[in-house]
Amino acid sequence: MASQAQHPHLPLPDYFSKFASNYVRQTGNSTLNILADVITENVQTSAHPVRPDSVVHDTAAGPGIGAAALVACLPKDQLPKEMLVSDNVAMMVSAARESLVASPLPHVDCKELDSQDLSSVPNNYFTHSINNFSIFTFVRPADAVRETYRTLRLGGLAVVTCWRRFAPMFIVHAAQKKIRPDLPLMPTPSPEFYEEGVLQKVVEESGFAKDNITMIDKVLLVADDENIAGLTMLISGPMIIKAREGYTEEEEARWVESVRQSVKEEVEQFGGIRFEAYVLLATK
Repeated sequence: MASQAQHPHLPLPDYFSKFASNYVRQTGNSTLNILADVITENVQTSAHPVRPDSVVHDTAAGPGIGAAALVACLPKDQLPKEMLVSDNVAMMVSAARESLVASPLPHVDCKELDSQDLSSVPNNYFTHSINNFSIFTFVRPADAVRETYRTLRLGGLAVVTCWRRFAPMFIVHAAQKKIRPDLPLMPTPSPEFYEEGVLQKVVEESGFAKDNITMIDKVLLVADDENIAGLTMLISGPMIIKAREGYTEEEEARWVESVRQSVKEEVEQFGGIRFEAYVLLATK
């Protein structure tokens, strides 16, 4: 049974940079809130909680969402002694650095690294690795998991989150069907990861033993106006330009209203914008 994420109104850290804040707002805080719930409900209650002597890797971190979730969930004296925040996009790394320099984390290093090739990181280094809603963006997801396994210490914990239902894609498709039902729907990256069992299979094939893997389902309902507005802005804007390929100028002009109507229908159906996630915890 899916557990409902407990942090629907987790405040954004006041140290977050403007870019990072906008990034998080446009996801409706979904990636931050689900991970915060995972840390509180699953990681900290496990045999491998994050402690003051932990060394944590927030990999494919965007603007440092994993680090922000740890700061939000843990008392200051329980934060890990060392954190590496890495992403392969320079702008994300800069945003993370700008944001986290003022955070209470004792030592955080922000680096531009490819999760699929962490050759500059030694074996058996981290106590924890967080890969938050990025596994489906990799060209070689198995390589990313293999690198997580290699860089974890024996007994180290990997946390991998992945969408089961990514609400914005449903809203985009509904909006597309209202304007040009004859055109193909916008594709989603690595759609196989939405299917049950695929994430676990990739993780098992990349080094983690089946008996050391736990799967959990999470549900997050985004129902407050501020986060719904952020998600609506994301779907209406230039990031989703691919959804409007082949549109005339007149059809383009109808997009914002079509998105607004599709968001309204999603909220009427579910009582909010409904995200569903797979959460995988794996011990080395």
